[in-house]
Amino acid sequence: MPLVRLLSVDALREWMEGLEGPLGYLVLAVSSWIEYVFPPFPGDTVSLFGVFLAATAGYSAVGVFLALTGGSVIGGVAAWGFGRWLGDREERWPGFLQRDSVKRGLRKVRTRFEKRGNWYLAANRFLPALRAFFFVGAGLANMPLRAVIFWGGLSAAVWNGLLLGVGFAIGSNFERLEALYARYTQVALGLVALAVVAGLVGMVIRRRRARSDETKSDAASDGPPSEHA
Repeated sequence: MPLVRLLSVDALREWMEGLEGPLGYLVLAVSSWIEYVFPPFPGDTVSLFGVFLAATAGYSAVGVFLALTGGSVIGGVAAWGFGRWLGDREERWPGFLQRDSVKRGLRKVRTRFEKRGNWYLAANRFLPALRAFFFVGAGLANMPLRAVIFWGGLSAAVWNGLLLGVGFAIGSNFERLEALYARYTQVALGLVALAVVAGLVGMVIRRRRARSDETKSDAASDGPPSEHA
């Protein structure tokens, strides 16, 4: 099918319903993989099609689950590899990455993943549009590949299992499934935005307190003015 027609949701659904055998599962796996390599790609839309097809068009639920989970793991590993490559070549970063503010931000990401990388990867699949960046951060922090595969695979497996469960509960109503996912995406991104704002506010408060403490410390070290008879 030409790419122009694939951009139509209805055409994509009709095309995938007509696929038979391994090709359908391969499309699902590739779509799950490519969204980690090229995040603007709407991989979740194709994943929803897979769930819908498993519930209504005779696709194997096990096959859909394995295709989506396997594609996610491979895509996550690719993003992790890019993070490793980026971290090993800091002195050769392009100009926009050489800015002090950008370097400080990347070092903070690295530090956080060194401390809590497992938890971030365990949550990645539940955060639409952001999941690829979690694996890049894991690569920057030099997380072991086995940990990336385990935690990323666990996250993908739980997410895809839940998605299939919801898909079978809803049945043939793809529009409802898509609407529920859109609502979830809005809530998830809203919570992420609130967390970012709270983190920025907390950082500003901590800096002000630190400056205030430094000012008080300097004033105390100067001591009271000496009195001469």
